[in-house]
Amino acid sequence: MTKTLNELLRDPIFQLNAVLWLAQPLPAEGEIVSLLHRQGFTVYAIAPLLGLPLDLRLSAAATKTSLQESVRPDVVLVQEIDRRFSFTECKASSVALNSSLPQARSLLIVAGPRAPEILALAAEQVRGSVLAMVIPETDREQVRQALSGLVKELEENKLPAGKFTMLGLQVTDTDIGIQFDDIGGDFFSLVPGVHPFLKREPDTDPRPLYFIPYDPDVSQSNRERIFCKRVLFERMHGTVVAAVGRAHPPAELTFESQKILNNAMFGMYELWENRESARHMRSLCKQLMRALAELVNTVSKDTMIYQPGEGWKARLQSQEQHESVMDGLTRFSCETLDLQTEPQPGLFDDTEDR
Repeated sequence: MTKTLNELLRDPIFQLNAVLWLAQPLPAEGEIVSLLHRQGFTVYAIAPLLGLPLDLRLSAAATKTSLQESVRPDVVLVQEIDRRFSFTECKASSVALNSSLPQARSLLIVAGPRAPEILALAAEQVRGSVLAMVIPETDREQVRQALSGLVKELEENKLPAGKFTMLGLQVTDTDIGIQFDDIGGDFFSLVPGVHPFLKREPDTDPRPLYFIPYDPDVSQSNRERIFCKRVLFERMHGTVVAAVGRAHPPAELTFESQKILNNAMFGMYELWENRESARHMRSLCKQLMRALAELVNTVSKDTMIYQPGEGWKARLQSQEQHESVMDGLTRFSCETLDLQTEPQPGLFDDTEDR
């Protein structure tokens, strides 16, 4: 693998996927232990836009407290039975936290007593909330001190702050584990301490197991960003190949970018609430589908056509044509795509296109 395990602990994409792993109904005998799902927690939303109430923004302005008017926690988890919400944010380091203190203040307010209003829910529908900061365990103390200082500052300025906990990622001799402090242990109903959740295997890269292989909002090195984008392309390519492979001519297949992305992300794309990020990923899907359509139409003229508002139509008339198309699709390599250049917005990219 190209990254050491300790480097992965600081990668926000790894951190994001760690949270998703912890909250999914995974097989008991698998390599990943879904600790939080076993306690009843599931994914409520990915990157939802949460605005602070106007009166709090006015109070903050009066006391010259720097806030963001709205924030997007990376993941919101919910425990439906007890109606507990975890506003979960991934940070590469304590430096990353200290560089975004207005965001951190706003996240603390979002996780506070006004959480029901901010989530547009009735008061009885939110009976507990916390800000959970996913960080490398080595940065725990610096993050704790920073957040404690922000809570004190907010309270002094009569701004309601919520509780916070650090979910510290660390490498053990046999696993990757997550450290729960007392607040986190109480909130998630787990014994405080280190809980292993991912087995370490020599020379094994956990990144192909990601639910979300690529997030355009995450700050990564150029090399890692290219790797993650290629994995997303390969997932989408595999979705198209599988669908065509299952077809029995004569048949007409429809490929919609939203469905392709949701399949490539194991259902997580439909939970994505950041419309700009979702639009960016649909543009990547279009980039791939244009390349696949060009290849398919080279081996079988006019077989795959884009129809605005519907998606890509693939018409397979005979077994011979089907075999030719499959041969072309399976020989396609995502390495031939431009992984450096970001897609430019198209005419219809501001809509929920297909």
